[in-house]
Amino acid sequence: MKVMRSLLRAPWRFAVRVGVRLRALRLRLRFLGRRVKVGRGSWVDASSRLEATLGGSIAIGERCEIHPLSMILAYGGAVRIGDDCSINPFTLLYGHGGLTIGDRVRIAAHVVIIPANHNPAGEHIGLTESGVTMRGIHIGDDVWIGAGARILDGVHIGSRAIVGAGSVVTRSIESGATVAGVPARPLKSQRESQQ
Repeated sequence: MKVMRSLLRAPWRFAVRVGVRLRALRLRLRFLGRRVKVGRGSWVDASSRLEATLGGSIAIGERCEIHPLSMILAYGGAVRIGDDCSINPFTLLYGHGGLTIGDRVRIAAHVVIIPANHNPAGEHIGLTESGVTMRGIHIGDDVWIGAGARILDGVHIGSRAIVGAGSVVTRSIESGATVAGVPARPLKSQRESQQ
């Protein structure tokens, strides 16, 4: 009876509530039995790929958006994405050495974040036998990563930092800094621009 009353009073509100619940159910069923957790109110496009293979895990916070054709692949590591984040189309996130993304982070299209690196081949050792270094990547809160940026293993990006489009980040970035270029270099910090 209560459902019928709410349906008759505001059919559009009822439809929205049903749609939200169906979307949440669809997400739970999509990742059932996998080591993938998606927070309440988050949206994962059907064409995106989330794989927690080799014992890895993926955890996506609340109210996040994972846009079409993006890939989040754990490869034995852990990928942790905070609340209110957006991962735009064609973005590639690996989890090898561990990837932690804070809250309210915006990642533009075609960004590649890889927390692992091949060791250089030696004189008597080929590249495939030389191993992999996995130091991990940490991205703070309120970070904006421009389109086509590359973030490499061992990098720590402080809160409120901005990474320019097309940048290759090979070193850690302090909080509030703006970096751009190949390799990425500081342009200014938010503290300097406020003075």
